[in-house]
Amino acid sequence: MRKTLLILATAMAAVGICRAQDAFPLETGDLLFQVNGRSAYTEAIRNVTTGIDRLEFTHVSAVCIEDGKIYVLEAIPYGVVKSPIETFFRQSLMSDGKPIVVVGRLKPRLRRCIPQAMDRIKALLGKRYDFVFDPDDDDYYCSELIQACYLKPNGKPIFRSAPMTFRDKNSGEVSPLWIEHFKRFDCKIPEGVPGTNPGDMSRSRKIRIVHRYF
Repeated sequence: MRKTLLILATAMAAVGICRAQDAFPLETGDLLFQVNGRSAYTEAIRNVTTGIDRLEFTHVSAVCIEDGKIYVLEAIPYGVVKSPIETFFRQSLMSDGKPIVVVGRLKPRLRRCIPQAMDRIKALLGKRYDFVFDPDDDDYYCSELIQACYLKPNGKPIFRSAPMTFRDKNSGEVSPLWIEHFKRFDCKIPEGVPGTNPGDMSRSRKIRIVHRYF
């Protein structure tokens, strides 16, 4: 019985993903803000960031359409990768069978920057994930990848940096998970170091929210 329910739940989620893909015409360069499935790591991210409408985004990726197929360019723990959009949606936390994903689109005056942004991200495919959120190394976390590659014609980032915090929004304390995380990598918690996160990026005035999948 339990196995049957699992199969049904998986099938329903797959249907929700298929409907989500067909629900809105994505464009190359669109940003997908996502609440990932639950894990200790994503919960820690959710507890220190806030996006539009108080959504706790844990990930952001860029849409890339090639030969009629939709992909996302993203930095995930395996590194900087190009993933089928179906794979991206499967990582989402669901709400009533629909993925918690929001689409942000650069405002018209910045859309000319998209082709070069795509080229920059593709040139970084295979780079390692930045587990320590260091702005000066050659590894990339999700929003860092977007910031590094989405540049104005003058070469400056479209999306600004802001001091990072690893303090829980409610308690004001650094959670034990973050303490253990940075201890594992033998480095200090980069509290106050300039950086980015999906929540802040989703609230940027440089984009317009054009669709919600849920």
